[in-house]
Amino acid sequence: MASLGPAPKAQFLDANGQPLVGGMVYTYAAGTTTPLATYTDSTGNSANSNPIILDGRGECSIWFAAGSTYKIKLTDNTGVEIYTVDNIANTGAISGGTIVSSSIVNSTVSGGSVTSASISGGTMDGAIIGATTPSSAVFTTFSGTWASLPAGTRMLFVQSAAPTGWTKSITDDNKALRIVSGTAGSGGSVAFTTAFSSQAISGTVDGHALTTAEIPSHTHSYTAAGGVIGVQAGTSYNVMWSPGGSTTGSAGSGAAHTHGLTAAALNLAVQYVDAIIAVKD
Repeated sequence: MASLGPAPKAQFLDANGQPLVGGMVYTYAAGTTTPLATYTDSTGNSANSNPIILDGRGECSIWFAAGSTYKIKLTDNTGVEIYTVDNIANTGAISGGTIVSSSIVNSTVSGGSVTSASISGGTMDGAIIGATTPSSAVFTTFSGTWASLPAGTRMLFVQSAAPTGWTKSITDDNKALRIVSGTAGSGGSVAFTTAFSSQAISGTVDGHALTTAEIPSHTHSYTAAGGVIGVQAGTSYNVMWSPGGSTTGSAGSGAAHTHGLTAAALNLAVQYVDAIIAVKD
């Protein structure tokens, strides 16, 4: 089986991700401040300076003595410390087997399993091939850190199946996500695809009894019955008109009435991408 080789040189980066030109790498025996030599090639015949001065690409060749465990301190070109990593084991390509409680620098891990290990060096892109990386493992790089994820961590994955080392959660289905600044919870009762679908609108508006001021201005015809009253004054009569007391007819009851409502459906069928929640084993 083929596997990736280790990085031919170690490259160190500054806080901006740029090569740490002129930076210095100090190497000590693990757990001490006693200098411990590293070498320029695999023969172990030519020792590096201590500290090693990084070249114009922020690189150096650094080979550890077989069976030795190191502490490495990295500084910038003015001597300001960037970090110190202790208990770093020999480098190389590692295939199969189980690595327990070790520190590995610039290595390629192929197969096997890694337990409680600290991995440091390069960018580590693609450096771990088919390896099992428990939650206790801590992964670091020269330009930052890969934080370990404890068992039970829940994350979103835009795929149908959980990745290796994770278990797909089936507790939550057809739900939306809500971002909160406080305690995370859940709520609601309508499924996502039900709430976000084409919704028809129908119904009536509330009833209302018209007041006098709300009735349109209008007139009524009036026909009155009357009589003639004659009053004798000597040998003549005075005639006077006396109107009757009739009124117009009435209609209606003053009851409330309603209006029908017809409207186009609201199309809320938004586009979406499915994701799953997976729990770290």
